[in-house]
Amino acid sequence: MNFETAKSRVTQSNFAVGYKTDEFQLHTNVNDGTEFGGSIYQKVNKKLETAVNLAWTAGNSNTRFGIAAKYQIDPDACFSAKVNNSSLIGLGYTQTLKPGIKLTLSALLDGKNVNAGGHKLGLGLEFQA
Repeated sequence: MNFETAKSRVTQSNFAVGYKTDEFQLHTNVNDGTEFGGSIYQKVNKKLETAVNLAWTAGNSNTRFGIAAKYQIDPDACFSAKVNNSSLIGLGYTQTLKPGIKLTLSALLDGKNVNAGGHKLGLGLEFQA
């Protein structure tokens, strides 16, 4: 909630609620009474995690939808993928090089314009002390 003292009124209100168990999580939110969202996360087994996200705005027919998965290849490597209703496809690979050092390679592909270019590649190096 955001209250502007100069105008003596609430200018923004957000509400969210979630529920979590060992195997799944549910989350829903409302922003300013016009933007609604929800997500479901499930740990299918020790190696596979999945998630679905849905959001929409009141007065707008543009619903946003996404689905993602993460697969733990071994204790030091994982692969992740996601796709949304705009046909953006994200792929990632993370490898633990040493304890406290991770390397991530990622790509974001525009599924609607595969031949047009504009795709993105990423490289991440994470250090943890």
